Amino acid sequence: MTASELMASYCVVVNKGSGVLVNAMSQDYSYVLTARHVLTEADAKLVVTDFQGRELKVLSVLNHTDQSHSDTYDCAVIQVEYIPTVAQQAFPASSLPDMAPLKLVGFPGTERGSTDPMKVQDGHMTSVRDHLIVFTVSGTPGKDAIDGMSGGGIYHVANERPYLVGVEFGMDSINKHQQYGRVQCQGLVRFEEIIEANNKAPIIPAYLECFSRLREQIFSFNVINKNTIISLKTELLNFADSLVAQGIPPPYELMTKYKDDLIIGPFQPADIKDKMLWVAYFEFLIICAILDNVSATDYRYIKELERRRRILYTNDGSNWVGKLDIILKAARKFLDKEGTVIVASPEQGADLLPDGFEVERVIQNIALVPGAGPLAPIDQVERAMYKSFVLTHLEGLRKQCVVRNERVFANTEPGVAQLRAFKEHFNAFIK
Repeated sequence: MTASELMASYCVVVNKGSGVLVNAMSQDYSYVLTARHVLTEADAKLVVTDFQGRELKVLSVLNHTDQSHSDTYDCAVIQVEYIPTVAQQAFPASSLPDMAPLKLVGFPGTERGSTDPMKVQDGHMTSVRDHLIVFTVSGTPGKDAIDGMSGGGIYHVANERPYLVGVEFGMDSINKHQQYGRVQCQGLVRFEEIIEANNKAPIIPAYLECFSRLREQIFSFNVINKNTIISLKTELLNFADSLVAQGIPPPYELMTKYKDDLIIGPFQPADIKDKMLWVAYFEFLIICAILDNVSATDYRYIKELERRRRILYTNDGSNWVGKLDIILKAARKFLDKEGTVIVASPEQGADLLPDGFEVERVIQNIALVPGAGPLAPIDQVERAMYKSFVLTHLEGLRKQCVVRNERVFANTEPGVAQLRAFKEHFNAFIK
C-alpha cells in the first residue's frame, strides 16, 4: 500500500468530526483517537465509521480521570472492536525537524455528501511546544474547509512511510478573522495519558504487534557482494515466515513478560520498546530454532530456552567487551551452568571476544555477596560457574559465521544445505 492508502485506511468518521485508528497492546479492542469536542452526542448514539463507510462497534469512551486534563486538552479515546489490520507507526511530536512536512487526513463537513469525502491537507510544522503542534496548511484554507476534520490524524511522511504524530482539534486562533491556514494538534502523549489513567492497554507500535513486521530488518549481513548470500537470506526469511505461522508470541507479549530483563546497562523504561531490540530477538529465536532443529518457537520452547541461552540488549554503541562485568552478572542471574549470552547493541563492527581475552580478570572484580567486604573472594564454585558461560555478540556472529564465509554459502546448494552450513558455523560459537 502507498503512504496515502495507509493513511486513508486508518481514518474514520466520528459523528460530525474525524478520528484515527491505532491498535492497543491487546487483541480485545483497538482505539480511535479524536478531539473530545466531536463527542457531542451521548455514548449510546456515538457513530464511528471507517473510510469505506462501515460502522465500527463502539465499546466505550475514555476520558481522563483528572478533570483538569479534560479541561486543558481537547482529546478523547474511543475503544472500538479489535481491528487487526491497523499497523500505525508513530513519531514523537518533539522530534519533528523544523518546518517538517505534515499531512492532515479527515472528513471535512463540506465534503460529506460527495463521492470522495475524505481529504488530505498538506502543510508544514510551524512550532511544537509541550507536545502542542501548530500546523500551517498549504493554501491558507478557511475554517469552513477544515470543519469536520477535527480529530483527524496528523502525519509526517518519511521514506514513503506515514508516521502518526498527533491529532488535529482546532484552528490556531480564537479570532474568526484570523482562522485561516493554521491549525492546532495534540501530540500522542496526551492520548497516552488518558489511556494510562484508565488502566487500559497502551498504544502499540506496529512493529510490536507481530514479528512479521520486523522481517525486512533481520539478518543484515555486511558482505562485499550481496548476491553471494542472497539464497541464504531467502532461506532464513522463509524459515522466519514459517516460525511466525507456527505461532511466535507477539513482541508486545514478550515485552510484558520480560520487562527489563532483556536490557543491560543504564536504560530508560521506554528502551524495552526499542525496535532494534526486537529485531535482534527475532534473529536470536531463528538462530536457536535452527541450532535446535525445531519448527515452532512457541511459549513452551521459549520457556525451555530461557536457562540455556539469553539475548541481552544495550543501546550503548561502545565496545561491548567493556560491559562484561554487567553481562556476567546477568548471566549468573538468568542462566544455568554453561549457558550462552548473545549481546546485541548498535556497536559498529562488533567482534567476538578477542583471542586470549581472560574472563578471569573480570570475574575477580565481581562482588558476589552483599556486605561481605570489597576484598571477599568469589569461591571456586562460583568462579567455575562464571567461567562456564559462553559470551558472544550478535554482530560478531554475523561477521564470523556468514560474512567471512560468503563464498562458502555462494557455493552451497540453496535450501536445506545452506541452513545446515549456517547451523554448523553458528554451532562453533553457541552451545
